[in-house]
Amino acid sequence: MRRRPPQPLADLDLRRVRRLLLINSTAMGDLLLSTPAIRALKETYPHWQLDLLVHPRNRDLVAHNPRISRLWLYPGRGEKLFRLMREIRRQHYDAVLILHGNDPEASLVAWSAGTPFIVGSGRSPFAFAYAARVSSQDSYRHAIERRLDLVRVLMADTNTREMEVFLPSQEVSRAGDFLGRHFGDRPGVLMALHPTGSGTYKWWPLERFAALGHYLYQQYGAALLIISGSKDRQVAEALAAQLPGPNLVTGGRYPLLTVAGFLKHCRLLVANDSGPMHLGLALKVPTLALIGGDHPARIGPYQVKWGRALCKREEVCESEECLKTRKCQNNRCMQAIDLQEVINTLKTWWEPRWWKGNRL
Repeated sequence: MRRRPPQPLADLDLRRVRRLLLINSTAMGDLLLSTPAIRALKETYPHWQLDLLVHPRNRDLVAHNPRISRLWLYPGRGEKLFRLMREIRRQHYDAVLILHGNDPEASLVAWSAGTPFIVGSGRSPFAFAYAARVSSQDSYRHAIERRLDLVRVLMADTNTREMEVFLPSQEVSRAGDFLGRHFGDRPGVLMALHPTGSGTYKWWPLERFAALGHYLYQQYGAALLIISGSKDRQVAEALAAQLPGPNLVTGGRYPLLTVAGFLKHCRLLVANDSGPMHLGLALKVPTLALIGGDHPARIGPYQVKWGRALCKREEVCESEECLKTRKCQNNRCMQAIDLQEVINTLKTWWEPRWWKGNRL
């Protein structure tokens, strides 16, 4: 990237802005955490055209978002990326906002748009090219607020912090029909477990998920949806084999919106720190998040009554090295979350609100 002095953001006349490119080309959770910031922009500037660059695997999460006018799909590195950059340059965007992306690609795409007005994280090694570099001294500032900080420099904000997914009603209906065929006419409720995630250092022990599954079946008669990708399907199936009641393993077999439709029919989700955890929260499914290496203040349920988190890292481990290496030899933080503590949280938080006749 050729060094050029950034133009001050104060030179951007917000009254004349018509088209804004947003970049969020990383994981599912990162995209969902950006949805309040996207909402803030559209609520503040309803006449702005908001185009969004996303990873192809997450396209369906925002395909029906009425706040987004156009989706660009991140093609990865190589010639396809340069073709994308040339096409983006032809759009003549007024400004670019990097909500979350991996460098150097995210900054290169932003720079290729041709506008001098780029807003992004002050921690980026390419922040010298940004008109506004946004950072926080609070290491525990929530990821939703960090993204909102980016749009606040454009004088945008929103009253709520809820993540959102716009799920077509037909997807929910189709998911319900499928679940009916799979589980038959068996009475009861559907609950979800997500026993895996992007790194094993984030995983709660599988035997405790199995014990929790036994409890949910015995206590509530719950059928269980076990969410996993194709890479960790064997782990999910190993869990399913230990459960006493009916279950369904997604295992990467279903489109993302179908899994979202399944989740929408669930009364509860218990999940490791992961994309599905954020998806459950965005769908307003009561979600208990089991968090290890990171901290709930940064990435856990945020200002929503349907989310709770359990985290023991500060009690058993002072290191955050796993967040950099994505590895841990002993997984102490997740081992420290006791099964009985999970059950007690369900009894005191979830059961009074969502089991005894109350719904969201």
